Amino acid sequence: MDHGAMTANPAPHPRYHFAPAANWLSDPNGLVHDGRRWHLFYQYNPFGEDWGHMSWGHAVSPDLARWQERPVALAEDTRHMIFSGSAVVDPAGRAGFGKGALVAAYTGAVEGRAKHQSQCLAYSTDHGEHWTKFAGNPVLDRHMADFRDPNLIWHEPSGQWVMTVVLSAENRALLYGSGDLRQWTELSEVPTAGAPGHLWECPLLVELPVEGEAGTHWLFKVDVLSGAPGSGALYLTGQFDGTRFVPDGSGWQVADWGRDFYAAIAWHEPRDARGRPAWIGWLGNHAYQGRLPHQGWRGAMSLPRRLGLRRTGAGLRLVQQVEPACDALFAPPQPIRLAPAPRDLPAACHLRWTASAGLQRLAFEGQDGRRIGLTAEGRRITVTRHDPVTPGLDTVAQVERQGDGAIDLWLDHGSFELLTGDGATALTLQHRLGGNSLRVSADSELALDLRVLR
Repeated sequence: MDHGAMTANPAPHPRYHFAPAANWLSDPNGLVHDGRRWHLFYQYNPFGEDWGHMSWGHAVSPDLARWQERPVALAEDTRHMIFSGSAVVDPAGRAGFGKGALVAAYTGAVEGRAKHQSQCLAYSTDHGEHWTKFAGNPVLDRHMADFRDPNLIWHEPSGQWVMTVVLSAENRALLYGSGDLRQWTELSEVPTAGAPGHLWECPLLVELPVEGEAGTHWLFKVDVLSGAPGSGALYLTGQFDGTRFVPDGSGWQVADWGRDFYAAIAWHEPRDARGRPAWIGWLGNHAYQGRLPHQGWRGAMSLPRRLGLRRTGAGLRLVQQVEPACDALFAPPQPIRLAPAPRDLPAACHLRWTASAGLQRLAFEGQDGRRIGLTAEGRRITVTRHDPVTPGLDTVAQVERQGDGAIDLWLDHGSFELLTGDGATALTLQHRLGGNSLRVSADSELALDLRVLR
């Protein structure tokens, strides 16, 4: 694969988060399991580190923890760039591409003065290694400039495929139904009044288990490009009957309070023993991603997270747990103590910290004055990212913990993922601290558990 020109001193690649060998990566696309492997497709520029020439890159995994990059799956052509979408297994061959075919739905995008977006199909009959674009494309076209990001599910009770897709500039989401993935009928509009921010992308409609209950509920998620809290990933909970999604009145909630968890979509199947699907997000933000200095590669994925719901006094809330298979990448925990005097820790590691009710501070120091500071005061967590070399990365993110349990910090080259042990709180940031180690200190003596990669 031609990865374009490399920089003279490329930055270290993530050790356990997926990133391509080189070039631009953004939204995850086409998440599907073919019965043998997990597939991760993603927005990709095969020719450089900047956004453009959008195609679908491809990686595969046996376990959601170890990834192998594959050749580009869907390349732009003279007609379309290949924008975001999803993929499904078609076991009965309803789409006419053969039983068991993988079918991808993507937005065919025309940029420039004649901007136009429509929904298209491609299919694979060899477990995702090679793809053919459907000759009858587009399969859904509203003759609009901003109509994108189809997300497919099979809805067994109504016996149909359901597509969730957004009219981005209008902050609207529509549901369509189909028996064959080719002919689509509009079913309904998702009730979305009151959502903050502007310009919707990457919708998701997914059925989730509720902790301690026999039944399930549905979650509708959308990413808001600007003006929304956290990373812009907002969700509603409710019910879906095959035609309409009806919110339960809990209101809009934030999926991740950092700045860099965007465009997450799910592997709807297979689920774990608790009925939980997994999702993954882009560790990036369009507000500044295109202005970051070249480093040989640009863009990585979050860790996969298992998803469920928890009933609280304020309604149902999303609960996220890092995919358990990722735990096997690490050695058993060893206790360490931090103090005001800095000590070096691996840049790629896992820290577990049981924050007390008092005020506690951690600081992670990188190269050239770059720094991430973490303050826990009561249930409020504040994370400050300071980057004097790349000022656009300076940010302050805050979140309220739902309980008093542990705080898990998943650190890697270029990423900082914070999840509370109860799964109710997530805060994700990318960083450019650099180097193979970080200088870490605390304002007072602090006990943590450290796990290093095997």
